[in-house]
Amino acid sequence: MPETQLPGDGTSGPDTEAPFTPKGPINEMWAARPQWVRRGEAFFHVLRVKFAHAVLLPELSPDQAYDLRQTVRQEGQLTHGYVLMCALAAGIAILGLLQSSTAVVIGAMLVSPLMSPIAAMGFGFASLDGHRIRDSIRVVAIGAGIGIATGIVLTWLSPIRNATPEILARTEPNLLDLAVALFSGIAGGYSTVIGKGGTAIGVAIATALMPPLTVIGYGIGVFQPMFALGALLLFLTNLAAITFAFALIARLSGAARPFGKVEWTPRYATILVAAFLALATPLTMTLMKLTNEARIRSAAQEAIIAACGDRGVTIAQLDVSSSLLGSPKVKALVIATSYTGNAEIAAENALKETLGEDVDVSLQQVLAADVRSQTQAMVDAAMERTTAGIAADVPPYKAIRQKVGLPTRSIWTDRAQRMVYLEPVPAPDWPLADYRATEKAASQGVNGWTVRLMPPPQPRLTVLLEASEDAQVPEDAIATDLGIWALQRWGLGEVTISGADPARLTALARLLADAGIAAQIDGAVIPPPEEPRAPAGDGAEAAPRAITATIAVYATSPSRLEAQRAEREAAARAAALEESFSAP
Repeated sequence: MPETQLPGDGTSGPDTEAPFTPKGPINEMWAARPQWVRRGEAFFHVLRVKFAHAVLLPELSPDQAYDLRQTVRQEGQLTHGYVLMCALAAGIAILGLLQSSTAVVIGAMLVSPLMSPIAAMGFGFASLDGHRIRDSIRVVAIGAGIGIATGIVLTWLSPIRNATPEILARTEPNLLDLAVALFSGIAGGYSTVIGKGGTAIGVAIATALMPPLTVIGYGIGVFQPMFALGALLLFLTNLAAITFAFALIARLSGAARPFGKVEWTPRYATILVAAFLALATPLTMTLMKLTNEARIRSAAQEAIIAACGDRGVTIAQLDVSSSLLGSPKVKALVIATSYTGNAEIAAENALKETLGEDVDVSLQQVLAADVRSQTQAMVDAAMERTTAGIAADVPPYKAIRQKVGLPTRSIWTDRAQRMVYLEPVPAPDWPLADYRATEKAASQGVNGWTVRLMPPPQPRLTVLLEASEDAQVPEDAIATDLGIWALQRWGLGEVTISGADPARLTALARLLADAGIAAQIDGAVIPPPEEPRAPAGDGAEAAPRAITATIAVYATSPSRLEAQRAEREAAARAAALEESFSAP
């Protein structure tokens, strides 16, 4: 049964299975192969059949294999419907990427037709058919061009061009992306052989290919060549993995053309080798990149633990990224019992000594004293990472710490509100006003993030309520708004105020309530209503004192409350006893 050319197919060279015998020196050598080679061929054929049965692949007869190859070849042709569906899928995908909607991106794949030409390409590699490979590459290239062009146009037309986490996740291939592509290709080949589940598997294959194509268009549209190059490498890597997976399944199931039917002419072999190199080169580059990142990851774990003091140190998260240009980057979240200063610099120096290259280390230290706190910190970090979706959206910790200019005790983030909380080591002779000014300076230039600086806690605050020009102001008195800022940074929900007349304390309590802080007025220490005046010297008139109030930051300790309760009960019993003795 000959495999005749399809209408409109311009490929040259007949491809038949029974009457046609390929000619050429290699084909003649294969036809005259000795008996022991034929026995080895039969042995490997039996092994292939047994392995195919073990992985639930059917063993196709020659007629079934021929019909399947013809079907795959016909479905992988270039049609007007293929062009339209590629444009629609790319349009939906780029819109989903721009709004960072995973559901929209996945939904776009329902209309993507990329599986058919990729299946034809995989069957071509399995059959060592250069003509089929050439035709399939042409169809895939046209679909890829449509996807890139659609991404460029819609990026230009979109009023929102922000690099969302969904876009950033597709600018660098990683091991998980490669695994997704490989498993998608195996599933696609299996569904093609058994003739079921093509639509669902096509979604998985398109998920690995169409979003990177539109990200290439996005990178070109916003003039970010690194985005475009990274997405291109991801697309070619996924395409190669899926294609070779298809070829593997086709060969194991017997759907591929027998090697004895392969035509080894120079033109034919050139097409086959060129296509193989075109797909194998990006796949090799990605594997080398992943191998290098694994080497850096292993060295970074040892260097970070050593830099943080070895004992009680747990690395909750460790991300390694490398690019064609620039130094590798390591971002880590460390849970430790104490803060280690200059840990980043120590880790970078250790990595440079071990690897022989510069590595940019971004280290976040979270303090946890016991096992329970460490476990909770790891859970919080994992949940935060899951909620964020991709670890690509990371605050610029190093830039923030440099702007603060103080050793950092701990740093953490609230991704929902895009805030970075930083607790520095207490600096000597730094008033609260300096911490607030530093917070404002650190927040400037940090795009998309707000910095919240935690000043060192104080047991009480003296806030200035009223003062004339010649009034004497206590040295520790601060403005009311500065006191409220400090209370908010400390996360207090209730305080006790005293030290002034009831009217002024009530006004202060309203200000605190507007800031979300409840205030209890301690009437036992309110001074007399007359305005105090500072003592005068040399007969001069006494200068008025500024009116201040005291905010008790720390709540009364439970032991103190218990002691006060016991004192009250003892006093009550004594009064009752005295009353009983004085009664007639």
